[in-house]
Amino acid sequence: MAVSSFSLSVTNRGREFQIGGSGILDLTAVAALRQAIEDSCGTEGASVIIDLLAVTDLRPDAVAALVEAGDFCRAKGIAFTMTAGDAFLQVLSQAGYNAELLPL
Repeated sequence: MAVSSFSLSVTNRGREFQIGGSGILDLTAVAALRQAIEDSCGTEGASVIIDLLAVTDLRPDAVAALVEAGDFCRAKGIAFTMTAGDAFLQVLSQAGYNAELLPL
């Protein structure tokens, strides 16, 4: 699925979901990403792995939506992990978060 200049992929093997993205993660793109995360976390006993290593640009206004999606999954008792690159951590810092926020 492509949203603006962001490419989203969702694969699952049983109850393990891997969600990946590449390109620019802005408010429009994060809405689609968040929906995919919440849909995956709706599966009882699921584990969700987010791979954002290929994100080339993370917009600060998208960070809150990612935090909320992580909170949504953890509230349901779903294992939720995320990998992201240095640019992602830099944007977190600029948005007032620190590395201890990860995993989101």
